[in-house]
Amino acid sequence: MKTTIKNAVKNGRRYSLGVLAAGVTMTAAAQQTEAGGNNSLPEISVSAGKNDAKNISKSVVSNDAASLPTGVTVIDRAEIDRTNVGRDISDLLRRVPGIMAHTLDQGDIGNSIKMRGFFSSSHGADTAVYIDGVPQNVPSSAINHGMNDMSWLTPEMIDSIEVIKGPFSALYGDQNRAGAVNITTRNAAENSIGITVGSQGTKRLNAVLSGKSGPIQSLIVADLYQTDGFRDNSDGRRGSIFIKESMLYGDSLWALRAAYQKADWNAAGFLNVNDLRSGKISDTQRDPTAPPLWGDSRRSSLVLSRAPASGAEGLRVSAYVEDYQRRRATGAGTTALNVAADDRRIMGARSVYDMLFGDKAALSIGADIRRDVGSALNQNWPNSLPGANYTFDQDLDLVTYGVFAQGQYKPVDSIKLLAGLRLDSFDYDITNRKLPAASLSYKQSVATPKFGVVWTPVSNLDLFANSGSGFRSPAQSELSPSGSLGPLGASGGTSFPDLKPSKVTSYDFGFNLRPTSRWRMSAASYHTVNDSEIAQIAPNVFGPVGNTTRDGWEVDSSYDITDDFSVYGSLGRIIRAHINSAAPGTASDLSVPRDTYKAGAAYSTPFAAGKLLLNADAYFISGVPYFSGTPLVKSYSRPYSRYDLRSTYSIGKFDWTAAFVLQPHQYSSEVAVGSTAGLLIDPVAKTQVNLSMRYRF
Repeated sequence: MKTTIKNAVKNGRRYSLGVLAAGVTMTAAAQQTEAGGNNSLPEISVSAGKNDAKNISKSVVSNDAASLPTGVTVIDRAEIDRTNVGRDISDLLRRVPGIMAHTLDQGDIGNSIKMRGFFSSSHGADTAVYIDGVPQNVPSSAINHGMNDMSWLTPEMIDSIEVIKGPFSALYGDQNRAGAVNITTRNAAENSIGITVGSQGTKRLNAVLSGKSGPIQSLIVADLYQTDGFRDNSDGRRGSIFIKESMLYGDSLWALRAAYQKADWNAAGFLNVNDLRSGKISDTQRDPTAPPLWGDSRRSSLVLSRAPASGAEGLRVSAYVEDYQRRRATGAGTTALNVAADDRRIMGARSVYDMLFGDKAALSIGADIRRDVGSALNQNWPNSLPGANYTFDQDLDLVTYGVFAQGQYKPVDSIKLLAGLRLDSFDYDITNRKLPAASLSYKQSVATPKFGVVWTPVSNLDLFANSGSGFRSPAQSELSPSGSLGPLGASGGTSFPDLKPSKVTSYDFGFNLRPTSRWRMSAASYHTVNDSEIAQIAPNVFGPVGNTTRDGWEVDSSYDITDDFSVYGSLGRIIRAHINSAAPGTASDLSVPRDTYKAGAAYSTPFAAGKLLLNADAYFISGVPYFSGTPLVKSYSRPYSRYDLRSTYSIGKFDWTAAFVLQPHQYSSEVAVGSTAGLLIDPVAKTQVNLSMRYRF
């Protein structure tokens, strides 16, 4: 089977480019067919039971994520249109209670989505992310094991986003520890061209083309983005194109989508707060202890999917192939670099069959397979040129198989029970080119059960409790360690074929309350234990910290004052994020914020001959511990706050938008890393302004 998959993967690039060309031709033909007529043809859509997912009660028997007995947030298309998005698509998650979704001024190095006290990485390695059923986390990445990378995605491509807190859905596998994010792309959209200019030399050009030709619904989204960055050596350029062709055939909606991205960037690195306070360096400078840092990426993908044409029941299938190439240079001294590089071919498939048995029971069963073939290496570049020494250099052939089932049942009207089970098996072949004796074949399995209950004592109140397990696959550096920096083909080395996947077990208790049709409120507390955790222990350095425990709670509320005016607020507190086995004199707490506050308002009103939309959002974190000095001393970083203001005036076929971001705290950022030399941060601009114009046609 591996040989067959390998041959198919080799042709992935050719297929992707061919479909891109075909998609452009098909959509262009559709536009010509519709010329001179009304271009707003009916678009293909599939309800899939998600039309009112934001308001679904947890007492309802359903296969929707919103019905799970845990915290779930659904972000719809209207909210996406009203959100400030800068360099990083994870900005779309900033309003979600308890989440840190931030942008580093270091290029396209993964999308940081941090929640439930899992903040061990700035590359998004703690949350399972899926787009149209395709996993985005990259196992054994040279940058960071399990990082998720959505840099190819733009807001115009997205239909909806589901955020599931905790490992309580059996539908998601590797890295589903803090939770999961499920993104669905659009099938159609209104044609438009948009231009954005802003602070720090920000420029963006975006085009959306959509139309029908016979039974085929086409969507093309093209995006060009450029920024000079707030700091020296923090500029970046990125281009992407997305093509999706959809067709209703019988009771099925078939879709074929292709995407291509090319990006390159420079990175400013981290700065020492002590040097900033003393005036030794300014917050706009790059890291003076390393040569200029940089990175680049090339990525193409092809996805074929099938979904039911209507309703919530039926078969959903996704099959995909991807060519993934990414490099990142980090500092290894005043004149040397470490260059981490992934060159991978990824392919896989996923199927889920959803069943409903009246209003008493629901069942989802499915399976997935993923194969990842290529190399991961970290090479030392003395004097910023490739050298003969490596931290690691490994050839990877990683296959993961998963089967899962999840069901809901109501024995009585006021009680709903949930149970799920996921079984995953790993079949890895790792060739260690640095220490050949450490090469290995790895075969292990992991089971992650889920249980939950929802009690609805009155119609507007759901009380829920759950217990769920998730896992993280072992990284290539754990299974086949490469030792210290050195040449390829060195003697020695030991592999660890008996290493078990790291598991997390979490427990929740909470409620959802709907006092009125306009007022919603929810709260949850959680207790999470993770074995064999990998955490960021220094900038760009990750290592094992043993078992960890996280305790905390979140509460949020929203109120629609009128149909055109709504407000929201949330508070998250982490009571404990502790390294259980920390030795005396070492870091004993994880660098996570004790408090996370969010609040905002949205308002729309007719104005003159058009419509005005206003949004205001506030975000504040505090109480982030870090350890520095020799011996290590525990301190706390300064609070960080961010305020987003956005106004859009729509008149005729034009949308005019002004977006403002304020980050007023000095010597503060969302990323704070302790070191023996002191606290290291990624300074941010205090103000950012973007002006946009979009023409719809």
